[in-house]
Amino acid sequence: MPARNTHVWWRQRFAEPAAGMAQRIVVVTDVDGTLLEPGTRSLPDERAALDFLAARGIPLVINSSKTRAEIERLHQTLQMLTPFISENGAALFLPHASFPFVPERARPAVGCEVIEFGRRYHEVVDALRLTCREMEVEVVGFAELSIEDVARELGVPLVEAQLAKLREYTELFRIVDEKDAMRSRLFKALHRRGLRCWRTGTHHLVTATPDRAESLRTLRAIWKQAWGDHVMIGLGDSEDDVAWLRHVDVAIIVQSRRTGVAARAFSKLPTAHVTRRPGRQGWSEAIFEFVGGLLTRRAQNHPTSGGGNRTDPRSDDRPP
Repeated sequence: MPARNTHVWWRQRFAEPAAGMAQRIVVVTDVDGTLLEPGTRSLPDERAALDFLAARGIPLVINSSKTRAEIERLHQTLQMLTPFISENGAALFLPHASFPFVPERARPAVGCEVIEFGRRYHEVVDALRLTCREMEVEVVGFAELSIEDVARELGVPLVEAQLAKLREYTELFRIVDEKDAMRSRLFKALHRRGLRCWRTGTHHLVTATPDRAESLRTLRAIWKQAWGDHVMIGLGDSEDDVAWLRHVDVAIIVQSRRTGVAARAFSKLPTAHVTRRPGRQGWSEAIFEFVGGLLTRRAQNHPTSGGGNRTDPRSDDRPP
């Protein structure tokens, strides 16, 4: 029999265990282009959406191409205590005591347990180097770069570059004098070695994780074993996110500032909802509309259920 979910997922002083319908909701999100946007400052409605989740005890799970170190820094900033998925599904990290048991396949790590789905970083880097030599393709890989070089490549501060270099399962690289035919040949050769590649901005990411969505399916199975049936809401903004958005109950595509991205993602997942606004504004809008909507419908159908006013997504939760 699954236990009652009384875990506190946030560090804010007002955070409490979830009550009522909020106990059954899990929000999973990508961060780049949704919760984070380069060169922008924190928005009032974004903070309000995060506080909305924290006040109701609803967990926010990050599912990103970022490294463990990058996500842990974001966890500290947002004061979260939730599981997370790093490097495009390569590993699922479970902070200690997240669940009432230690899941199968989980091994101890600093401050958490981890379930791994990909090969280790040095194996991926070695396979990339060997393939590039055989194909006579010149690339710039992050394994060879200094922190200063990474900062210039990504256009980020040194502290962010240092966290981005702490890779455990995937490699970022740039093809020198890239041509479409050259990229296609390289990707096919890497695929023959059991690696997958895709573009991330001006760079490419290579991984040995065979299925981006396996980590999310594993998290869902653990969650159900611990606390029973739940409603998982997923937010992403790219075609690559579709791979895992297929496995949530409510899929939301956040409008991208890049032309045509949301339309291509929607064409691959026509059951998804698409936000009206792009980036963090669209992300915040979706939290109030879809999470708040679930709580409102539950409160209307069960007006005497537990949780009191905390199940009512009041209009004054939004910024003026």
